Amino acid sequence: MSLLFFAGCGRQPALTPGKSAVAIDRKTFSMSLPSGWVEDTKDDMYDPDNFVMFENEESCVFVVFIGKQSAGMTVEMVMERQKEAYAKKITDLTTSTFNSWANYRGEGVELTGKIGGALKYQTRIFGFTNSDNVCAIIEAAIPADWKTYGGDYEAIRQSFKLK
Repeated sequence: MSLLFFAGCGRQPALTPGKSAVAIDRKTFSMSLPSGWVEDTKDDMYDPDNFVMFENEESCVFVVFIGKQSAGMTVEMVMERQKEAYAKKITDLTTSTFNSWANYRGEGVELTGKIGGALKYQTRIFGFTNSDNVCAIIEAAIPADWKTYGGDYEAIRQSFKLK
């Protein structure tokens, strides 16, 4: 999976009651995408049912990765690969763990530090299984955008359903 680090340019307000959202309904998952967020279909790994990335005009990124559970695809393996990939790009790294995301229980890690030694960045990676699927969710942004767009991330979390 590719590394996802973006710096945006415009300012979008956080999702508030009354703002429109776009319903995303795929073979493997569904969710609501807040106003001002777009799907990045240009990533080499893009697959509308298995690897999608959404971003707003700032630094906020939301990634969904879904694969069939197997000996070569476990939550532990996906989590370890993602954690290692992000940790290589972040200096002054601190980590913490969590075990729930929205209504799902699983394995999560939050990485905070600096990209390029200067830009503070926060990434949350959460992995879980449902039936025979392994799902990894990545939420990432600079700290100021986490604060501004926390409502957007919460709206995405509450609407997300793994099928």
